[in-house]
Amino acid sequence: MKRTALLTAALACLSAFFVSCGGYSSAPSSSSTSGVKFRAFVTQDIVAAGAGLDIVDASRDVLVRAPGISVAGTPTMMEVSNNKSTTLVFDPSSNTINVVSNKAESSSGRVALPDWTQSMAITPDATVAYAAVPNAAVAGQPSGAVEMMNLGSLSIENTFPITSAHYIVLSPDATHLLAFGDNSDTATLINFQNTGTSSSPNWIVSGSPIAIPGFNRPVWAAFSADSTTAYVMNCGPECGGTTGPASVSTLNVAGGTILQTLALPNGGATYGVLFGSTLYVAGNPPAANPSPCSTTTVNTCGALSVITVNNGTLQLANTIPIPDGDHRRMAVTTDNQVFVGSTGCTNVNIPGQGNTPPTTFGCLAVYNPKNPQSATIGTDLGDVTGIAPVTGRTEVYVVQNGELRIWDTVRDALRPGQFQIDIIGQAVDVKMAD
Repeated sequence: MKRTALLTAALACLSAFFVSCGGYSSAPSSSSTSGVKFRAFVTQDIVAAGAGLDIVDASRDVLVRAPGISVAGTPTMMEVSNNKSTTLVFDPSSNTINVVSNKAESSSGRVALPDWTQSMAITPDATVAYAAVPNAAVAGQPSGAVEMMNLGSLSIENTFPITSAHYIVLSPDATHLLAFGDNSDTATLINFQNTGTSSSPNWIVSGSPIAIPGFNRPVWAAFSADSTTAYVMNCGPECGGTTGPASVSTLNVAGGTILQTLALPNGGATYGVLFGSTLYVAGNPPAANPSPCSTTTVNTCGALSVITVNNGTLQLANTIPIPDGDHRRMAVTTDNQVFVGSTGCTNVNIPGQGNTPPTTFGCLAVYNPKNPQSATIGTDLGDVTGIAPVTGRTEVYVVQNGELRIWDTVRDALRPGQFQIDIIGQAVDVKMAD
């Protein structure tokens, strides 16, 4: 957003003291923290622009500190614990994870990883974290491991060798972790138990990791609320699988057995979110059988599959065209709007001619079940690297092409420019910290 637009918004909102307008508001200089009770953190990774975590007042859509939290290196992706006490921030320049205290708004220290990661998880009590490291060196075995980190001592306390471990998913109760390696038809299940108490937890591994075969390039999973069932995304041909289309498998966690596999002949399966009794799964359909792409005016596209979950049984209800690319960001709002973002999508940018306005589509899709035939495709170009619904509000924060954008879920549209927030530098991820 141009600075002139921000200045206009600031002047328009002065009389209201920024209560309802986006912009920047500095915190009192005497305070060591922002004092904001309802915050969003935004990673900004350009050192010259003040790399760190920007703090947004999510009740007013106001940038209050930039950077609000200093962390080492160039902060990118984040994970926030369910109790909202801790945020993990990955720094690819040093392959370290910064451990941030949300209350203190400061870094508690760092944990060094053996190499890069694109997937982290943290226990609800914020005492233990995990990271998948595909290139971690393992003596006598192919590279790849899941690292278990003690967030109190800021150290790696256990390493689980898993060839090319790339993505991990932790169950809601933190007792099961599924790990997925590249170019594999096997998922690995690691079980844990808390030998301490709820107030003083002590998480330890329970038994040996279990290799579960029978998948088709599994890359992600969504756990049921009670942590007994995992719905595993089989990427299939999109990820080099040789048999069958993309699919979703129902995994009984206790028995380590596959109960059902639902084929997605016109869809893909690289990421998914379970919302109540509906499973939303995104990916790219086979090139030989693409979904209709009239909404993006191009022949390449992705697909969002809407799957009904009934007593653990899966049934495909709908398939909707969305932008293509690598789908790794998805969130469902409380008013049931599904935001799906990808990277490396086919951007559409057709100049206008005469009375015909330009046509632009990027890597973000918004699906409203009330309008099941199509999704709204965002007009911003570029990769989507962060999505965070604003709790209790009909808004979603989206990081796209290095900018923080605010979407209105009532209108399924971007808020007007004067109500947007200007992030100086390159925004990468956004998470709700409260």
